[in-house]
Amino acid sequence: MRIIIATALFGTALTASSLLLPDTRPSDSLERPFAANGRIRMDLSAGEYRITGAADDRIRIQWSVQEGEDVKRVRARADVRGTEARVTTDGPMNHFKVAIQVPARADLYIRLTAGDISIKHVEGNKDVELHAGEIDIDAGRTDDYNRVDASVWAGELHASPFGATREGLFRSFDWSGKGRYRLHAKLKAGEIRIRASSPAS
Repeated sequence: MRIIIATALFGTALTASSLLLPDTRPSDSLERPFAANGRIRMDLSAGEYRITGAADDRIRIQWSVQEGEDVKRVRARADVRGTEARVTTDGPMNHFKVAIQVPARADLYIRLTAGDISIKHVEGNKDVELHAGEIDIDAGRTDDYNRVDASVWAGELHASPFGATREGLFRSFDWSGKGRYRLHAKLKAGEIRIRASSPAS
């Protein structure tokens, strides 16, 4: 698997080793300069991903695995071309955890084969799809969005700030507002949770 990873530092006290929860598991990291207001495409292998926005104009990633030998199996790559970046990951099938920091203002296009993904503190368009697992998105302000749509073939969909709670087969919702951003989330099997810091009007 390949990894193209981008992460940004939260503050001067935050180091690459602290991106993930405190852990004694074998780990490694990489980072690239990347200005805010760009577009980041992520093609991710199965795993547990935490994506967060930060003030720094950088993309930084840290990953951890269960066994020391598994670190050598991870392939990470981060390609930056102007306002476009591509992050790809390829790691072991089990116990692969990845933390990615990006500029707090960025458009995200994410495709994950399977696993769990959470997105927090990133302002911009968000397009997220995966086959099986969980999607958890902190959307920020509902007023910032022009359109929000989500669908799950089998499972649960919770987006209370946008007036949607669905469970079962082939569930979806579509919401329209007056903001500038779009949020799209699609999952075949599992659970989608979309949160926001203010209620939809």
